[in-house]
Amino acid sequence: MSTSVSCVHQQRGPLSSAESAAYEHAVLGSRLHADRPPPEIGISRGEWAHACENLVRRRLLSRAEDGGLTAVHPDVALSILNAPLTDEIRQREQAMAANSRVLQSIGRRLAEYGRQHDGVRVVQGEKAIRDEIDSAILRCATEILSLRPGGPRSTDQFSASEASVTSIFVRGLRCQFVYHHTARANPGLAARAKAVAAYGGGIRTTAASFERLIIFDRRVAFVPVDAPGTADHAAAVISDDVVVEYLHRTFTHLWANAIPLELAEDQMDEVSLGTRMAILRLMAAGLKDEAIANRLGMALRTCRRHISSILKGLNVSSRFQAGIRIAQLGILADEVADSDQSGRTDVSPLW
Repeated sequence: MSTSVSCVHQQRGPLSSAESAAYEHAVLGSRLHADRPPPEIGISRGEWAHACENLVRRRLLSRAEDGGLTAVHPDVALSILNAPLTDEIRQREQAMAANSRVLQSIGRRLAEYGRQHDGVRVVQGEKAIRDEIDSAILRCATEILSLRPGGPRSTDQFSASEASVTSIFVRGLRCQFVYHHTARANPGLAARAKAVAAYGGGIRTTAASFERLIIFDRRVAFVPVDAPGTADHAAAVISDDVVVEYLHRTFTHLWANAIPLELAEDQMDEVSLGTRMAILRLMAAGLKDEAIANRLGMALRTCRRHISSILKGLNVSSRFQAGIRIAQLGILADEVADSDQSGRTDVSPLW
């Protein structure tokens, strides 16, 4: 067994110095004889015979009928010598590729396992999201809290089916919804507010910017995976107690500083002022008109009308001049200070 392995190893190995000398001598036109080493080569008879025999075994020398040895062309010899090595490399590459496929598949399953068992699970696609939310509504026992940016959306993938919405009121679940102030222009929102209030819930609006959020029974939460302004084709279903509790506190703080939908007439100025202060904050943060409109859930034309009014009120003609004027007047500094003193948390551009 050891002799066979050694032979195979020798066959795949490089040419020895004696083999190289013999092959070169043959290539240059000399006809070799295994029992007669050329004097100019300077090697023993036994070493020469061994070298010739190996070259024949490797098919670099061919034996004629009279026993003479002739060499194949070096290009052919190169292919002969490298063929087994090339096959071995190809086999190793195939083995490496197979290992990669197997381990990558296991890695993906591990990542999915981790998401499901670490309290975060990602759901892809409009139908899958609706099914998950419908399922959460069916399991819900007491309350549903939701931040709903609203605004001009042709479709809403991040919502429940009509049947599930109906079941919320049939079962008397307590609901609290927070919209942007711009949602007050929706004629159907007042009717929804009355239905929600009948079960101890309510609808409020705020000028603060925020992203979508739904919390069921303080046990499971849904948040969008996609960036604001894009279609909500993926949602993260969060069941980790610490994260859900944090999201619940965030909602509670935002709710406490929002204005009830059924506000008195003399509070309408506060809504208008709140909207403009939110626009000022986002302008100061460097957001463009489209980004501000999306963040606050309002039409671009409405947003630009507000911005034009703000510039006019500041007696400036450009955003740059407005920034200087705002800094000189200390408008945002005073607003943030007042918010901090009263425990407000809606000054963060994240919410």
